[in-house]
Amino acid sequence: MSDMKQLPLILTTDAMAAGTSVHTHDAAALVERLLAYMGLRNDACLARELGVPPFAISKLRRGNAALDTDMLIRMHEASGLSIGELRALLPPCRHRLPS
Repeated sequence: MSDMKQLPLILTTDAMAAGTSVHTHDAAALVERLLAYMGLRNDACLARELGVPPFAISKLRRGNAALDTDMLIRMHEASGLSIGELRALLPPCRHRLPS
């Protein structure tokens, strides 16, 4: 069970090392669309659903952080959307999610 908790950290580290992340303006748009899709009222509700502190969502919105693999997995698990469906929520021509 402890290996499962370490998995997102490993994926995040690998993604950062490989330079795979979504540009910050794409991450902000994805947050907005995910809020609407999930029917959540605000960023704090989304943070609660994703199991992250509210400042993590705020950083995505402001462009101070890029969407990494850990956050993408959290979005997938909380929303039930596949990676392809999350990709469809991104703005057109910006489909660069972590692999």
